[in-house]
Amino acid sequence: MPNIDPAVLSRAQAQLGRLGMDGWLLYDFHGRNSISGALLGLPEGQKRRYFVLLTPDRPPVALVQKIEVSGWDGWPWELRSYVSADDLEAGLRALVGGMKSVAMEISPLDNIPYVDNVPVGVAQLVESVGPEVVSSVDLISLTAAQWTDKGLEAHVATAELLAGVARAAFEMAAAASGLSPVPDGATSPPYFGRDGSAEGALRSAGVLASGAAPVTEYDIARWIVQTLEKEGDLCGVGTIVAVGPNAAKPHYEPQKGTSSHVQAGQVFMVDLWGKNADEPEAVYADQTWMGFLGAEPPADVATAWTTLVASRDACVNRIRTSSEPTGAAADAEARRVLIEGGYGAAIFHRTGHGIDRELHGVGPTLDSIETTDDRRLVPGVGFSVEPGIYLEGRFGLRTEIDVHMTEDGPRVTPARIQYGLWTAVPAERGGTTE
Repeated sequence: MPNIDPAVLSRAQAQLGRLGMDGWLLYDFHGRNSISGALLGLPEGQKRRYFVLLTPDRPPVALVQKIEVSGWDGWPWELRSYVSADDLEAGLRALVGGMKSVAMEISPLDNIPYVDNVPVGVAQLVESVGPEVVSSVDLISLTAAQWTDKGLEAHVATAELLAGVARAAFEMAAAASGLSPVPDGATSPPYFGRDGSAEGALRSAGVLASGAAPVTEYDIARWIVQTLEKEGDLCGVGTIVAVGPNAAKPHYEPQKGTSSHVQAGQVFMVDLWGKNADEPEAVYADQTWMGFLGAEPPADVATAWTTLVASRDACVNRIRTSSEPTGAAADAEARRVLIEGGYGAAIFHRTGHGIDRELHGVGPTLDSIETTDDRRLVPGVGFSVEPGIYLEGRFGLRTEIDVHMTEDGPRVTPARIQYGLWTAVPAERGGTTE
């Protein structure tokens, strides 16, 4: 049944008044506008076009095609209908014709593609009956992009689970390389192996044949997905496991039969994500962790890593100390550190993406290069911070954390983030998985 959460409606109305907008006109057709679908509880859309008008001081009004009126049973506010195209135009004129401006999910020049969901023809139709159509980006940040308390709670738990599984994946890689991981100060991660060992974890995923088969990126990636889904009860799970030069490919996907074997002397990257499968409001967690399968990384790897961590922390600090932080400014700060460190040509992507009930959410991104996302990082939104250095043919490094904006500033997850590269020593030297 279509509806709008009262708290969301209240925030939208207050923001409309603050911005001096006459209304927010929600539109969808066949699920093309995920933002409208999420706000109204119609994620699949409908077979005919519908419009819902929100105003600062009046109850919502819906305009739907006559054949779909029954799908709005229980709608608590005014419901209007149309049959023909002329009826639709007249209905829109009656709905918004006297207004100067209405917000819709558009983005001039497609600058923020995550919210550019209304076709230009629909915007032209609305403007033909009177009001100027403006972007709803600021409204979205205070509504569809907001994390609920339940969503935050689920995110925090998932973040800690991902951190443990990421460490387990490195320990598996070390074991497959004849190494033992050097302790990093953390307790043994959960969801490791049935018998608590790296080999036990590998066997539980079915990647060792008679204890002698080589282990590949694909093997470890499969174990991660199985563990997060079956033991962690997550959905929307995915991972990137990459070693050596493959880590210099930001969206590398290891494939069965062609992925690289894991062996000593390689950079090891694990990127993993998912959300709680049982909580409808659950927010995704998304992290990247790095290790070196050896006792001491080469100087070029160590220098790049130090610069990368400084970039990540400078980004978060810029957000923390700014009176009105924006995604573009945060990205620019992270890029400044990388460029000053000599890695300008090794930056392949923005610093972060919005996160909510979708992995790539509709809230602000940390971006001043692919786009210029000057949306404010308002309390209630969340995003990743994931600068990367990619030296093609050699190695790649990325560190990724998540941030939820609170009234007191940024809250980082997981609780314990990475500063030193994980390393491993020959097994006979007494390394440990503890």
